[in-house]
Amino acid sequence: MAPIVFLASFCLMLVQIVAGRALAPFVGTSVYAWTGVIGATLAGLIFGSAAGGYLADRDASRKSLGQVLMCAGVATLLSNLVILLTGEYIAGSMPLVMRVWLMSIGAFFPAAYFLAMVSPLAARLSVHELGDAGRIVGRLSAIGAVGNIAGVLLAAYVLIPVIGTKALLTGVAVGLICLGIGVASGHALWKNRLMFLVLLFLVADLFLPRVCQTETAYYCIRVIETRNTAGAPVEILRLDHLVHSYVNQVDPRDLGYGYEREYANLISNRAVTSTAFSALFIGGGGYVLPRYIEAEYPHATSVVAEIDPGVTAFNHASLGLSSTTTIMTRNEDARQYVLRGGDPPFDFVFGDAFNDFSVPTHLTTVEFQRLLKSRMKPDGIYALNIIDDARYGKFLAAMIRTLSAVWKHVEVDTQAPTIIAGRNTVVLFASDDPIPTSTLEFVSHEEVEAFLKDHVTPILTDDFAPTDRYLAPVFKDAY
Repeated sequence: MAPIVFLASFCLMLVQIVAGRALAPFVGTSVYAWTGVIGATLAGLIFGSAAGGYLADRDASRKSLGQVLMCAGVATLLSNLVILLTGEYIAGSMPLVMRVWLMSIGAFFPAAYFLAMVSPLAARLSVHELGDAGRIVGRLSAIGAVGNIAGVLLAAYVLIPVIGTKALLTGVAVGLICLGIGVASGHALWKNRLMFLVLLFLVADLFLPRVCQTETAYYCIRVIETRNTAGAPVEILRLDHLVHSYVNQVDPRDLGYGYEREYANLISNRAVTSTAFSALFIGGGGYVLPRYIEAEYPHATSVVAEIDPGVTAFNHASLGLSSTTTIMTRNEDARQYVLRGGDPPFDFVFGDAFNDFSVPTHLTTVEFQRLLKSRMKPDGIYALNIIDDARYGKFLAAMIRTLSAVWKHVEVDTQAPTIIAGRNTVVLFASDDPIPTSTLEFVSHEEVEAFLKDHVTPILTDDFAPTDRYLAPVFKDAY
């Protein structure tokens, strides 16, 4: 029974890790999404363990254990269909929390339920003498935990990046069904009926549309073709559920977002004296601004710290980024790249890793700001875009305070004369030198001070940076 318990626990963790990735194209990877996945899995464990114990006392046999494993496989096989139906057609207009729970319960509760039934049945089949019960149950529990660990590690580091979530769920399902048939061997009627169902569902699963064009360890990557306001064709790059970039392959000077145009204005103010500047980009996305700089300022140096090599490869393969580009890419976490150093000091640093409500907390803290400043020229400018809603505003207030703890001058640009209510992109500029304003319009310092008084937050540190909590109400309203 030990190998069966190991494999069931292994598959349970595979399904749970895959669940977070499978839901990401529809609800993102926020604390809301993982709460739904973990909650649905735990609910399945609770009810499945109870049902498994009940069944173990009444019909503990290899046949019943095999049937439970086969049911777990069928439930896992159906999860691909449930995700597609709930994500694309059913849950789209629901509030975020309801959408997350509907998708998590519908797609992953049944698989967790049947897999949780395995351990009580296996324990009952293994215990022949009451005096051995404690030792046997303890050993099976330990073996199950080892299976959990193996499933987590293999899913995250190998299987998801290599074969993707859809294929992985299908593989787990087929494996469980085959294991169940093997355990319940000798029951030909069950075997024949189930093999017919397996083939039917497997063929149907192969025809389900793919959600992702490319799936990496970090993102589900998709491109949507559309046209800009001038009628020119552009590609929309989506990472998970977020629209990240508008890429015009023909004209790199076509900047889709307002904050990108603000960055271009900032560069033009500084480039009056020299066009041979250096810029670091925290986050690559569609490489929109680095392409703009390459076209507009050929003597400039651009370095992109993009954590996901799959995003960079996708830009080369599908978004027209030349293999001979002068843009230098470093595929690693931006903080680790900056910590290692080795580059000449940068004139500009552009933070574009805070897309929508996906915030890498370690890039918000005062410790990171100090590290970043140490890699910049004395008059260097750090510009980053964040999203917040002034009705809540705590993330924006915390970022202003954190930047102000490191740089002498911090300016707020809402692309409007004031800080307006509603979900908006806000650009923050930080420097030790006054920031040029000839083509930029900043919110007045008086209004910023009043905003900070109304939104009391601490400076963000590596020990305390509750960005998820600050953005939770904004996230809930938007989705």
